[in-house]
Amino acid sequence: MTRRLALLLIAAVTVLALVSAACGGSKKIAAPVDSTTSTTMVLPTFPLTGLPAADAAKDGDHPAIVVKMDNSPDARPQTGIERADVVYELLVEGITRYALVFHSELPEPVGPVRSARSSDIDLVSSLSKPLFAWSGGNPGVMGEVAAAAGKGLLTDASYSAAFGAYFRSNDRVAPHNLYANLPKLLELKAPQGQGAPKPLFAFRKSGTSVGGIPTLGLSVDFGGGTVIDYLWDGTRGGWRRFQVDARHGRADSATMDVAGGQVTPANVVVMFTQYGQSPSDSRSPMALTVGSGRALVYTDGHAIEATWSRVDALSPAVLRDTAGAVVELTPGRTWVELPRTGSTVTTYGAADQTFVDQLSAAQR
Repeated sequence: MTRRLALLLIAAVTVLALVSAACGGSKKIAAPVDSTTSTTMVLPTFPLTGLPAADAAKDGDHPAIVVKMDNSPDARPQTGIERADVVYELLVEGITRYALVFHSELPEPVGPVRSARSSDIDLVSSLSKPLFAWSGGNPGVMGEVAAAAGKGLLTDASYSAAFGAYFRSNDRVAPHNLYANLPKLLELKAPQGQGAPKPLFAFRKSGTSVGGIPTLGLSVDFGGGTVIDYLWDGTRGGWRRFQVDARHGRADSATMDVAGGQVTPANVVVMFTQYGQSPSDSRSPMALTVGSGRALVYTDGHAIEATWSRVDALSPAVLRDTAGAVVELTPGRTWVELPRTGSTVTTYGAADQTFVDQLSAAQR
């Protein structure tokens, strides 16, 4: 074979190979994938719970709603109390009362709804102009709420301002029978274009250590016979709440929600708080929630010694541990207890196991 013929044959074979590859006659070898470049989608979270949800940005595109709720023996069990993102418990005359903050969920109905107090103005002002749901109060407190609304600190969503979102139940006696429809409140009173509130707490990422010391639970003595207990329940990932009062003995002390079982928040924060006197009612204590003080944080079965500080009413309280680091909570619901400075708060340890077992048996 001549050299010229050999070159022509080689060229022909090369052309046939290229045509075959172009027509899919051979397989392409994929380039290796670098696994270190793969990404995991991070879901948006609700600001007041830190809980992720695919539709959190859309479903949470509305203001928070603060509902003043009764905690007298006649009001228990309440409705909707287990589904609030944050619950503040503070002193009134001889008992405690709640300010429930709803955002990630809007149950219907919630109640019983009760009156506003002077303590409420500073308390709710850090929630990015929330809807404030309440009913009744003396003229002085009503004037305080109106003034706060005029300053843009809150939106008045009271019974008198949004009558169509409230109703009275026939199975309770007034004033313990007023309930609110939260979706209706948003429809009637939410300012156009107002979005979600800013976060109140820092939340711990998965896998981050908790700190503090392991504990079985805690007890908060508000005085006047009002004592609140919480027990850690690892199965539920929260603190089961109990309260003995004039109508509820130890065996019947579990704090229940008519619509959802025993109240079991992921976090309990105790902020020791100075109380003054309401400018509108000399008989009414007023929680001074701007300032600083000692705090105890209970999260993921641990107790953390801390402090709280709040520079002004528009800012949330910052929780710091004894080393000065910001305390991070477990994503989920949070109850904030506001006992007087110097009140007795007991953290249960191993020596309290017998009492804790007896108290746990009070769960329904």
